[in-house]
Amino acid sequence: MSLSDSQLEAICHLLGDDSPGVTEALDRQVSEFSADEQKRLLGILKKNDAGHVILPPSLMEFHYGQIETAFSGWSLSSVEDVNLEDACFLLASFGHPLENMEMKKDELLSMENHLRSRLKGITKADAIVDEFVEYLHGELRFDGERDNYYDAQNSFMNRVLARRLGIPISLSALYLILAARLGLPFHGVGMPGHFIVKYQGDEQPIFLDPFDRGKRLSVGDCAAIVRSLGYHFDMRFLQETPPRRIVERMINNLLGIYKRDEEDEKATCLLRCRELVQRI
Repeated sequence: MSLSDSQLEAICHLLGDDSPGVTEALDRQVSEFSADEQKRLLGILKKNDAGHVILPPSLMEFHYGQIETAFSGWSLSSVEDVNLEDACFLLASFGHPLENMEMKKDELLSMENHLRSRLKGITKADAIVDEFVEYLHGELRFDGERDNYYDAQNSFMNRVLARRLGIPISLSALYLILAARLGLPFHGVGMPGHFIVKYQGDEQPIFLDPFDRGKRLSVGDCAAIVRSLGYHFDMRFLQETPPRRIVERMINNLLGIYKRDEEDEKATCLLRCRELVQRI
């Protein structure tokens, strides 16, 4: 017989007790739950906005399995339908299994609406880019995280939105997500060692560095960045990076962090997710 919601609520309450004996007992109990019961348990925890909760290993294993299944479905999307926003929030859910990501998408909707209002009647590429940059970096104060660059939180879109800080690729992803919602021709540019965006209007592309508060970059500036990181510059580095390669690069960043910190279970899950993303 399936467990009732009240029984699962009681389990949620017990998960707030981090004493080893309770955690071990709950892990044994949860490991015997059906997949539906584990899914419902996670759903209740998210709905209740659980604060200090220690997820038992069996529930974390189930969560990682859900992430892998979701990435499998995402990776099968056609080139036209592949959605960077969905993948970014899958990664955010991977790192924050109890956070309600729909609330973060509501925040994106508010940002989208503000930008749509600001851009009404504006058609020139320069003016569109200026409004985008002023809103994200001037009004909302998004900036590059330099003090703790290699913190995994900088790769999770929910934390980027909450902290207004990120690394080059996550801040660039924010540009691309909002641009996709608005139908604007921003594209990711995955240079070696540094990720930027470009606005591809009818004239020459406009290159921007979201990590440096949307600073405009010339081709020479891009070349200087690449060379400063020890690479030979090639104009092909300024070509558009497709969403699957952006997500693969985001996963690689997290893999480096988790391998450094010897968080093997997280690294194993992400390795499988990367394989799914790479298969097409």
